[in-house]
Amino acid sequence: MHTLNAFKGSKPLFETDDMLMVKGVCRDEEFEKFDNIKSYLTEKLKKEGFEIIEDVDEIDKFVGRINEILNENPLYPDTFGFERMKESFEMIGCECDYIIAKKRNIMVGVCMYFDKKMKNPKFIEVVGVLLPS
Repeated sequence: MHTLNAFKGSKPLFETDDMLMVKGVCRDEEFEKFDNIKSYLTEKLKKEGFEIIEDVDEIDKFVGRINEILNENPLYPDTFGFERMKESFEMIGCECDYIIAKKRNIMVGVCMYFDKKMKNPKFIEVVGVLLPS
């Protein structure tokens, strides 16, 4: 996640051996070279060796693992929680997008959002989980 240039000095919002949640502010000047948040996040995660995940079953595993770690057991896993989060930010005037990615036994959800008018600061939130072997 170093390529995002966002987490220096950030403290985890949640941290266990199996999961990390952290929020930071993107200071990467390369962002302006991209057409949108999704293409920026895709490029940056691929550069770090992550595979982009779009398969719903894989995303279900990710969400299920988050719920397992947080000791939540919903009847229906919140597969589209990232999509609802995106819609919520857009309703209050933010540009927002996210990406789900995997590298070996680590899966991450990365979200970026910012005010459409001011463009800064650009917030980044990451949820990373360790998948069981």
